[in-house]
Amino acid sequence: MQGSVFKFALILARGTEAVAAILLVAVIAMNLAQVFFRYVLVDPISWSEETMRYTTTWMVMLAAAPALLRREHMEVSLFDTVRSDALRRIVGVLVHLCVGGFCMLLIVKGFPAAIDNMRQVSPAVRIPMTVPYLAIPVGAVLILINTICMVILPAATLALLQDGEDAQ
Repeated sequence: MQGSVFKFALILARGTEAVAAILLVAVIAMNLAQVFFRYVLVDPISWSEETMRYTTTWMVMLAAAPALLRREHMEVSLFDTVRSDALRRIVGVLVHLCVGGFCMLLIVKGFPAAIDNMRQVSPAVRIPMTVPYLAIPVGAVLILINTICMVILPAATLALLQDGEDAQ
């Protein structure tokens, strides 16, 4: 079971990283186009700033999930030097419970908030505001999935993910 969980976590991480990377390239391209149009052609693009804002929100929420899996987020390592393996495991489980609880809050409150804003459209791009609002609960679902994977997988397997290696 742990092998299939690891493969699932790895595929999910690589997929969300790929989408986040594409969004990053899109933001950079929009920013360069905006600078060119504003300062060279003296005719600024009206939709670029808003689109970059929404794209960046999606990019961050998608990239947060694999970053969590590889422990790349900032953390307080107060209990890492404790000799007791049991205490370190208890603290790790408590941390995962807190992260999972916060993700559940974002999911439970985020999806209704996104649906409630379906009739509202963005000023420049004219897309339903549901699209940018969905970034929060979708990202929370991905983070929750990775949190569950981190609880299931043993520490040695998670260390492989942190090193960027593939496991069997």
